[in-house]
Amino acid sequence: MLTRRAALAGLAGSSMAKAVPAFAQDKKLTIVAHAVHKAAATTGKGGDITAAWREKNGATIDWLTFGVEATNERALREASLSQGGVDVAFVLNGLVGPQYAQLFEDLREWQAKDPIPAFDEIPDAMLETHRYSGKVTAIPYRHATTGLHYNSDLFAERGFSSPPATINDMIAMAEKLTYDRQDGTKVYGLIVSMEDLACTLDIVRAFGGDFITPDLKVIIDQPAAVEAITTMRELVKTNVMPRNIMNFKNEDVINYMQQGRAAMTNSPFGRYFTFNDPKASKFPGKVQAVALPVGADGKPSPAKTSVWAMAIPRSGRNKELAWSLIRHLSTPEATILATLNGNGPVRPSAYNDARVQQLLPYAAADKTALATARLITPSFPNAQQAMSVLMEEVGLALLGRKDPQAAMSDAKARVVPLVAA
Repeated sequence: MLTRRAALAGLAGSSMAKAVPAFAQDKKLTIVAHAVHKAAATTGKGGDITAAWREKNGATIDWLTFGVEATNERALREASLSQGGVDVAFVLNGLVGPQYAQLFEDLREWQAKDPIPAFDEIPDAMLETHRYSGKVTAIPYRHATTGLHYNSDLFAERGFSSPPATINDMIAMAEKLTYDRQDGTKVYGLIVSMEDLACTLDIVRAFGGDFITPDLKVIIDQPAAVEAITTMRELVKTNVMPRNIMNFKNEDVINYMQQGRAAMTNSPFGRYFTFNDPKASKFPGKVQAVALPVGADGKPSPAKTSVWAMAIPRSGRNKELAWSLIRHLSTPEATILATLNGNGPVRPSAYNDARVQQLLPYAAADKTALATARLITPSFPNAQQAMSVLMEEVGLALLGRKDPQAAMSDAKARVVPLVAA
């Protein structure tokens, strides 16, 4: 089989290959990640967390950053090679299922050789998102749990002094927060990202519904879920949510919140800094972040959470060095520093650090939300396909092309075989 190394060697020629010392290649780590992972490890109030590690090990890091799905696709592609070019891969629960577990190192073995300090503090529920048949394929690095972000200036213009307390309050306030400002700016009361199911499921769960239960039952066709989709459809119909909402990506949500074109959104807590970036936002310091409103049942709405974790492809060439970096990034102090850089900490104790509490106004709300947060779906081989099916049916319902009940019933009919496969 032609490997990446063989191909590169053939292109370079034998004389050039001889001219490059072996240790020069061994001291370079190539990482596949999303841009937020690189930023959390290298940029912000916590500083470059990798700097001390790089100096100690005489190593360099080559970050290859992509979008959410592309990051996971690249990780799986590289891990499938007999000899790949990636040493550490950031993977997201739900997009890397049990069928791919054999492509990555069992990190229990590396933990036994050179343990991560205070490893037991990392919640088992997070480890479980990347554990298959007892095998730990990745070490959690980041949780992305959603909260409600709202523009306090726009709220004040419409007579509101506090965020919505309940999901019904949020819908009613979104309607009143849809207006034209004096400068002519059109403001939408609520926007959501449709890049994946996360934001939609927050609303579905606030109404008491869900998509797939932990025991793999598909319940998206039940009354509470249908009511949520029907409510969202009405918000789109009345232009409280933009009529092109199905095209909204994370970048669109960021732009609308920074420019004051939207009053509320549900997004990961860490996006607080982006929304308030004085270099890009017209409302720096005015976008607040709180826990999602109380659900229709009077209980805290379970926010969506996702867990990004660090894996070592079995095809990697620098496994010992890769584990060394993973271990370094997983220490209690590194976790705190990454939190200061905007990361969602996988160690609950990070929220108790004075530096974190001083810098992150949303720290307490994030910690509270995490206590009842849920993954988008439980892990099963066809999870990504199932999510794509539901997104398609949600789109048809929100755009008025299908009745919400029919769309959710069709979604269930299409997803059940995927779960059972």
